[in-house]
Amino acid sequence: MAVLKWMLKLALFPLLLLLILAQWVGIFLTTFSTILTNLLAGLFFFVALASWIMKLADGGEVLKMLITAFVVFVLPYIAIAAIAKISFFAEELRDFLQS
Repeated sequence: MAVLKWMLKLALFPLLLLLILAQWVGIFLTTFSTILTNLLAGLFFFVALASWIMKLADGGEVLKMLITAFVVFVLPYIAIAAIAKISFFAEELRDFLQS
């Protein structure tokens, strides 16, 4: 049984390395995408607000712009939640490999 556990640990070690690499790449990409998407969401929000105040767009178009701003704003946070799940799985795998 000990030999099988050792072989399983040896087989799962590359998966742990891939999970760690995916975690690092995900953190790097979400850091920059959060900055860009927050700027883009802010631009959508202020354009929607300005076009509503200056009566350039009706309520339906303003609502569409605000929904778009919210979706663009939320996307990086969904990615961060996925990275958290990858981190959790990597931590559980690391615990198994260290046992």
